[in-house]
Amino acid sequence: MRPAGPDRFVIAVDSGGTHTRVACLNLDGAVLSTAVGPGGSPLHNDDAAENVARTLTMAMGSAGLDPELALALGAGSSGFSRAGSNQGDGRNDWAQEYYAIPGLGCPRTIVNDAVIAHRGALVGGPGIVVVAGTGSMILAITEDDSEIESGQFEHYAGGARHLVFDVMRRLLSETDPLETDPLVPQILEYWRAADLSDLRRIVLELGNIDRNVRKRRYGDLAPTVTAAADESALADAALRSLASKTADGVAVLAPLIGTRPVPVAVSGSLAGDPAFVGRLGDALGASRGVPTRLVAPVMDPLGGAALIAYELAGIDRSRQLIERLTTALAFSG
Repeated sequence: MRPAGPDRFVIAVDSGGTHTRVACLNLDGAVLSTAVGPGGSPLHNDDAAENVARTLTMAMGSAGLDPELALALGAGSSGFSRAGSNQGDGRNDWAQEYYAIPGLGCPRTIVNDAVIAHRGALVGGPGIVVVAGTGSMILAITEDDSEIESGQFEHYAGGARHLVFDVMRRLLSETDPLETDPLVPQILEYWRAADLSDLRRIVLELGNIDRNVRKRRYGDLAPTVTAAADESALADAALRSLASKTADGVAVLAPLIGTRPVPVAVSGSLAGDPAFVGRLGDALGASRGVPTRLVAPVMDPLGGAALIAYELAGIDRSRQLIERLTTALAFSG
């Protein structure tokens, strides 16, 4: 590794199913450049590698940064398999290839995106983070720094598309009187369906398109569902069901943390939505067992990736550095 100097910098990457976010930062925690590109998860994006490389190149190029002067790179990637996880196939050889940028030869640490979400939200402290956006994971880090996810107990709550799956099942089964529910016409409009019969036809035809495109079609409807939560019984029921499943995952991890009450933070477009957060709080409050408390994230996942990059570069995670990062990388949900 080259010695640190005035032109040296670190790179933070948050690569999810919807977006890839990159920040280049100097050694004092100031942002030199940022870039946002399409999703970089191999689970959700057929062009994930290209999206990560393009966004990374854009971030460095916009500030005229020399890749050879990068001191370290910290990245969180959706689809990166954790040991013992019930998500992914256990193979992570693809991840290094995503960062094969000419001149970028610095040390790099690549982890699952839930790890950087946890690091950003709780800045290295013990607790649980609920990640839910395009994908979903509930990750605990204990007082002895062990990482455990709810999937290791064969639990999975779900992300944006799973919320919409639930809504669609409730609607298409017609088990409730939904004629006056304000969400129904919005769903029909989204799918360009004339009525429920037409909607069934459209849903069945989705089986003929690419799986990742199909997942995004469902997931893109989630903000409409959360926005209707206070007026729509259909949206409220689906959100409370997902919140209950999420609370189950938190509850199975809480006894392992070692602190009481267990701090629980949320991260991701769905998990951070107020409609979901409120119902998750209700579900956690109704849970028995080890007490938990919802806490506001200190930083978003990109800040967590930055902390990993600084640690890899041998720069201490000081209170001053965290304060600078918190200001420079303001939490954006």
